Amino acid sequence: MGETTVTQSAQPFMGPAPLERAVGWLRGRERAVLTAAAGLQVAVLVAMIAVRAMPLVFGDTILLRVVPVDPRDLFRGDYVILSYDFSRRSPQGIEGLSQAGDSRDKAWQGRTVYVSLVPDADGRYWRADKVSISRPTSGRYIRGRIAGSGQLEFGIEAYYVQEGTGREYEQAIRSRRLLAEVALTSDGMAALRGLRIE
Repeated sequence: MGETTVTQSAQPFMGPAPLERAVGWLRGRERAVLTAAAGLQVAVLVAMIAVRAMPLVFGDTILLRVVPVDPRDLFRGDYVILSYDFSRRSPQGIEGLSQAGDSRDKAWQGRTVYVSLVPDADGRYWRADKVSISRPTSGRYIRGRIAGSGQLEFGIEAYYVQEGTGREYEQAIRSRRLLAEVALTSDGMAALRGLRIE
């Protein structure tokens, strides 16, 4: 009987060829890839700035009364810490939150809240009407988030001031004579335009 030899079909060795091709492709286009990466980073930064500037460009300006806030030292170097009548709310004071399920403070952190605003008696200033986790269907409102421990943040809590003027603003806050000029878009985005002392 003749011997039967079994031969395995030779499979091509893949090895590092695809990786080498990819590296070779990148080397040939190194400048274009670096330019694209830098362009992407710049585009992301510009988009972030544009989003924050939208209220200043497209929003209406309203006046909000600034209220004193703890800690007592409101002046921190080059900026003043600001608080408003709606900056602190217990979970029970936020409409819809008590029905949201979890009663732990940490479960609510980062959740979006909406503060409905109404004109004050004189019609010059705006004040909070109610705070809710549901977007209002009409009227002016400001959009923020729950920062924890009953603190709400809206992106208008700090204002950079000219050197040497911080104490003047601090005294105005303590005597409730400080107003914040807030640019507000129709969808509740807010940006601080300036401060005014009465």
